[in-house]
Amino acid sequence: MVFDTMEEARNYYEEYGRQEGFWIRTRSSSKTRRRLDEVTSRQFVCAHEGKYVPKNTSQKALEENDEKDINEIENMKRTGKNCSTVKCGCKASMRIKLDRWSNKWKVSSFQDSHNHKPVTPERRMKMKSNRVMPKAAKILTETFHEENLPIAKVPSIFGGPHIGFNNRDCYNHLRNVRHRQLDGGDAQSVLTYFRKKQAENPQFFYAIQCDENGRAANFFWVDARSRMAYNYFGDVVTFDTTYRTNKYDMPFAPFTGVNHHLQSIQFGCALLQDETEVTFLWLFETWLEAMGGRHPVSIITDQDLAMKGAIAKIFPNTRHRLCLWHIKKKFAEKLSHVYFKKSKFKIQMKKCIRSTYKIEEFEEKWKELMKECELANDDWLNSLYDIRSSWVPVYNRGIFFAGMNTTGRSEGINSFFDGFVTPTTNLREFVVKYEQALKRIMDRESDEDFESEHKYRIVNEGEFLLKHAAKFYTRNVFNKFKDEWSKVTLYKVEEIPCDDEYHAYLVKTKLGEHEEFVVKLNLQTYKGMCECQNFEFVGILCRHLLKVFVRLDIDTLPDHFILPRWRQEANKFRIMDFKSLVTNDGKEESEALRLSHMCHQATKLACIAASSNEAYTTFIEALNELSKKLSDNSTQHATIPSSTTGDPCSTNIDSSQLLLLDPNISQTKGRKKDNISGSKRLKSGIELAQNKKKRKCALCKKIAQHDKRNCPSNLKRRKNESTNLCQKLMFNLILMNLNLGNEESEDLCQDMESDDQEYC
Repeated sequence: MVFDTMEEARNYYEEYGRQEGFWIRTRSSSKTRRRLDEVTSRQFVCAHEGKYVPKNTSQKALEENDEKDINEIENMKRTGKNCSTVKCGCKASMRIKLDRWSNKWKVSSFQDSHNHKPVTPERRMKMKSNRVMPKAAKILTETFHEENLPIAKVPSIFGGPHIGFNNRDCYNHLRNVRHRQLDGGDAQSVLTYFRKKQAENPQFFYAIQCDENGRAANFFWVDARSRMAYNYFGDVVTFDTTYRTNKYDMPFAPFTGVNHHLQSIQFGCALLQDETEVTFLWLFETWLEAMGGRHPVSIITDQDLAMKGAIAKIFPNTRHRLCLWHIKKKFAEKLSHVYFKKSKFKIQMKKCIRSTYKIEEFEEKWKELMKECELANDDWLNSLYDIRSSWVPVYNRGIFFAGMNTTGRSEGINSFFDGFVTPTTNLREFVVKYEQALKRIMDRESDEDFESEHKYRIVNEGEFLLKHAAKFYTRNVFNKFKDEWSKVTLYKVEEIPCDDEYHAYLVKTKLGEHEEFVVKLNLQTYKGMCECQNFEFVGILCRHLLKVFVRLDIDTLPDHFILPRWRQEANKFRIMDFKSLVTNDGKEESEALRLSHMCHQATKLACIAASSNEAYTTFIEALNELSKKLSDNSTQHATIPSSTTGDPCSTNIDSSQLLLLDPNISQTKGRKKDNISGSKRLKSGIELAQNKKKRKCALCKKIAQHDKRNCPSNLKRRKNESTNLCQKLMFNLILMNLNLGNEESEDLCQDMESDDQEYC
């Protein structure tokens, strides 16, 4: 038999093996002296050829080093794989040789005797020669992975078990793709990805900081849309670094804000090597540069001292507030003798923190509570009282925080990212998954835009203020406003004398706990304020001001009480279809909008022009003419911000000469991971003290692992068990009737019934 090529011979023998129920492999190749670089002979054998030779690594270790610890050798034995082998000494083979006269491959020897049973036809798709993954399956597998869909569903889409690949092949394909992407290293692939994103849109900003050895230490990046969103919603920011789900245990540091739908949005993020003040200084300076130097009005973080010092230096005019939840969580640990469930101290402390609207009132209640509970000398409480202005709500109600008292939005974002990344996610995959998470956030925002702009709120005819608010507020903000409006009927108003240009009103509760607030309002401009400071803190009018409006028959909300960030279409920085900007938002002159739109249009044209030399020449000529026109007209010069020119990370790395090395495993604050206990965190003392107690059965009154439903003394349970037993016995009797006579079956039935009665 003659073949034109060696591949043709292999394919022929492989196809023969598929029909006969075995798969093949290449055993050996040889070259002649005359043709040193050319294979002249090759042998194909059955995959069952040869014998399995175990690699006795422990015996080699004993021979090489007799002083090695016996325990170490035993560990080597345990870690050895206990797998199977297909080799059983089969002699089936085919050898081909190159005929130098005809330059063709001829079969020189062929053996077809197998010492094993062949694979049956229904199982032949499991053979290695039939394990072929088509291109469509590979593309679908990559798509499923990108969209966070279960990879195991791909084989079932292509026909279930009767195809040439399974779940493991899909995962292996993803592994190969990952290895190709990380060919130059994990950090280098991230840098390449950042360059690609910035080439697509120059408003994409990134920065990478390296250590003295050329290893990547810190990464920061923010997309163009998040930078534009910061101009509209960047007045309040939460920052947290507790999330570490990635391969290098690097803290994930997202800058989180609130959009006009009360949803969490992103203003950029970072992966950090450590949590020192130097690192935070670099991060905040870089973030401020990306945001055009605009400082946020307020920022909420935890009690990290390094973070606090960096914020004080970079954001001196920003109101820094500590997370209230993190502080209150420590009360149970520090004051377990007085702070427990339904304790008087816990109830009074909650009222003192949450239900005080004047600084003097808070300080007075705090001192009374300390004196009553004999805690005036407690060092921890005294230290908290010294920094009360940074965490107590009453000290911050005059500053806009969008109603937030905690870093819960950052914690929620961390939980949101759990659906995209795992503890084994590498850096490049993390960056790609972050972009997918941003798209999910944008989709949610788009859904709420549709709900707010194309659906209408149901309001009663006589509620004029509520009807006016429904015209411009988004759906979620309107619901917040409606909650305040629903409490208006619970208050009454009394006018009180006032010396200045404002009219003063005393708003008091009619029922329940007594509350009263002074509302001041200018009847000419309708500018006013309330002692609760809800509008200053949340940005929505409080029930007290609304009660005064009802009394004065004011049917529309004044414009100065409607924040632009809560209005519908407040996110008009978005581009509708890449063809034109939104033209009804009054912000077409925004430089970020113009630049983003021009980049998208230029990229589309460049992709079209790259298809042929003629189109490329036309594109370049048009660019030259356009450049000449723009240079002639100085009034149309577009200045690009310094943060987007060149490479933002050029101050840290020379990307043209240096190969960026992967970062080290981050050793952050807190407990370090080990191989024994995994990544579980250490529990606090209060958590250890609050272990789940054993159940106490309501029927037998015993502390056990059961309740009254499955208690052994439950008569209903015993009756049900006996009924089930009777059913099983009767079923067995029916089966035995097939083999027994009638007389024997009747006797057996009587015996079984008597046994059943005794059991019942």
